[in-house]
Amino acid sequence: MTTNPTDELGPSAVFDVTRIRDGKPSDFAATVATEVPLTIEAGDVEIATLACTPSDIEELIAGFLVTNGFVRDVNEIMSVRLDSRLWRVRVEMTRPPDASQLLKRVYTSGCGKGVVFANIVELTARAPLASEMRLKGEAIAALMNWLQNASPLHRESGGVHTAAVSVGGEPPLKAMDDIGRHNAVDKAIGDAFRRRLPMSSCALVTTGRISSEIAHKARRAGMPVVISRGAPTHQAILQARDMGITTVGFARGGNYTIFSHPERITHEDVR
Repeated sequence: MTTNPTDELGPSAVFDVTRIRDGKPSDFAATVATEVPLTIEAGDVEIATLACTPSDIEELIAGFLVTNGFVRDVNEIMSVRLDSRLWRVRVEMTRPPDASQLLKRVYTSGCGKGVVFANIVELTARAPLASEMRLKGEAIAALMNWLQNASPLHRESGGVHTAAVSVGGEPPLKAMDDIGRHNAVDKAIGDAFRRRLPMSSCALVTTGRISSEIAHKARRAGMPVVISRGAPTHQAILQARDMGITTVGFARGGNYTIFSHPERITHEDVR
């Protein structure tokens, strides 16, 4: 059982556990990331159920609706009402959800079975993203160092992904955590839209793998650069090259690998 039972479920809980060190057991209070099944409804239509961390819900909803094509801008989201007893969100939008987007769901490779709809390719603009953004290699190193230290929840639980949005290589204002890497990205994108950041000058930084769904989320948001400590998939690379997205993987310290559109990155000695 938890050592701190409360009525309000936060992003973490504490459990009494038995820890083994050098073969010897001891009692230990472990901080664990929480998980809830969050159902999103628009009117009488159920859009999706996401396994997520119960934090930054409005940012998650905004990012999810934008990156999955339900709205073009957060101004189309009129209200978000959360029932934290049932973990159900009712969303009012300026237009009802397109029924064709709800015909078939594909559960992706994301943690927590992040939902991406079968027609996401059709929902994403085909033309390559136009952006004059340039990013220095030293900024990539600084951003990943910032991200590594930005999440107390990750340090305490080790059970979440973290994502953030940087304007022009500057340190982000906020990091977003979630058990699912798709959700963490949606929270970061939703926060960026809500704060009206200039998306064409922004970079998405994340701890999670860059899959094709993550590349599509960046494209729909209009962000030209995605940076991760992890690896991209081959589909992410192929599609990022078509969509005009710069993907940077294995970004650790001063080292990184550019898999698509390297012209946006200026190479410098960042050691």
